[in-house]
Amino acid sequence: MRENTGKVVLVGAGPGDTGLLTLKGEKYIKQADCLVYDRLSSPQLLSMAKAGCELIYVGKENHKHVMKQDAINELLYEKSKCHELVVRLKGGDPYVFGRGGEEALYLVERNVDVEVVPGVSSSVAALAAAGIPITHRGIAKGFQVITAHSRKDEEADIDYSLLTDETITCVFLMGLAHVKSIATGLIKAGRRADTPAAVISNGTLAAQRKCIGTLADIGEKIEKAKLTSPAIIVVGDVVSLNDRLDFFEKRPLFGRKITVPYIETMAGTNELIAKLQQLGADVTPVKTGIIKPIIIPDFINKIKSADWILFTSKNGVKSFFYNLDLAGADIRLIANARFAVVGKATEKELAKHHIKADLIPTEQTGKGLAGELSSHMSDNDDDEIKVCIFSAKEASPDLEAGLKGICELEKIDAYVNEQADESISESIGNSISEAVFTSASNVDRFFDMLPENAYVETAYSIGEKTTAALKQYNVRKILQADDSSYEAIVDKISYKDAFKD
Repeated sequence: MRENTGKVVLVGAGPGDTGLLTLKGEKYIKQADCLVYDRLSSPQLLSMAKAGCELIYVGKENHKHVMKQDAINELLYEKSKCHELVVRLKGGDPYVFGRGGEEALYLVERNVDVEVVPGVSSSVAALAAAGIPITHRGIAKGFQVITAHSRKDEEADIDYSLLTDETITCVFLMGLAHVKSIATGLIKAGRRADTPAAVISNGTLAAQRKCIGTLADIGEKIEKAKLTSPAIIVVGDVVSLNDRLDFFEKRPLFGRKITVPYIETMAGTNELIAKLQQLGADVTPVKTGIIKPIIIPDFINKIKSADWILFTSKNGVKSFFYNLDLAGADIRLIANARFAVVGKATEKELAKHHIKADLIPTEQTGKGLAGELSSHMSDNDDDEIKVCIFSAKEASPDLEAGLKGICELEKIDAYVNEQADESISESIGNSISEAVFTSASNVDRFFDMLPENAYVETAYSIGEKTTAALKQYNVRKILQADDSSYEAIVDKISYKDAFKD
């Protein structure tokens, strides 16, 4: 008879790159009441959990278990009694040396409802990211995946006589400390000493590094390269294809370590961070603030007679439609209004709601918008024009000052930018090679978080006010985007990369 327990889902988190998480895995993470997780390459996965989700870390670091496997099994069972949905999040695939089978059997024997969501295994994904196809017609007709790690944190007892087929790719997981002995074992068993071999560290991540050699010299090469775990060892002739198929490492910003102070918005995701990661950058996000919409009193009456509605940022647009939905109204309420935005990013956000901006100033600032909008108004002989500005509570007064006295003006505090209650990671260090700033407030908050003797080598700025703020701090070089958009700032970063030595 089934006990009154919830469901436990074993979810494969994939090899590290958040984008390789399956859609089904993401769905369960977002629905989980309790999330039991290992040491993950991507902490971003935890941010997907809903508010109030119980997070429990049971991973392993520096050869020390936070919790033994038997205790993890029991924990999953006990939590299934408290929650409707428990998600056990495991790196890679739960059943590829992840001990997922042990956990599933333990729960099934206690009549707990169990489901397994497969994950992309690093044994395949890390090779692909390194430009090594695990099989290839005419070179490798199959593959073997072997754990090089025993239960006692020692080298596994591997029968190398079973790994001598030259047409089979051999992949060893968890064996960075045993590369030399693995290579020696394969050679003694009959594999050619000149068989291509590779070690891939942090596969599928921007911090990925690889070392290419042969069975004869791969051990010495990785010692010089000082690769770190997690790492995968691959042996076979397919390794020789890596220089032609390493698309992952040929991305324009691959290997660039870029710090991005950011403000968490209502959208949740940060487009700039996502774009830089897509181009291969090793991004260190630093949350400096949180954008929260403000519930606007008497919202309907404020906007229904507006002739112009102005937005100074994407967040203003989001807050506008948040309040429109909250009021139970629709866009026909302001059918006669025209819309103006400060820049391209805000224009795109407005377009998502099927509204085309009537005015985008050439100078993408509050002052620039005020100047061009004033010209539009001077051509109007009708009654006084009503203008509503949706902006941050602490927004620059330039736009409001430029319109004062020439129209019926109402500045509406649409959202608030609160300081994030977080500390900066020690891993960033005192010397930051590259950092990207998208607002002056971000600059001030970031440098307030830094240690006193820390400095930024190169800073990228989205506009004049951000540049002015940067000049007050210890920044060696400041490069300003050609216009106030994420595309322009990414272009500036990429342009620097094109001319580096």
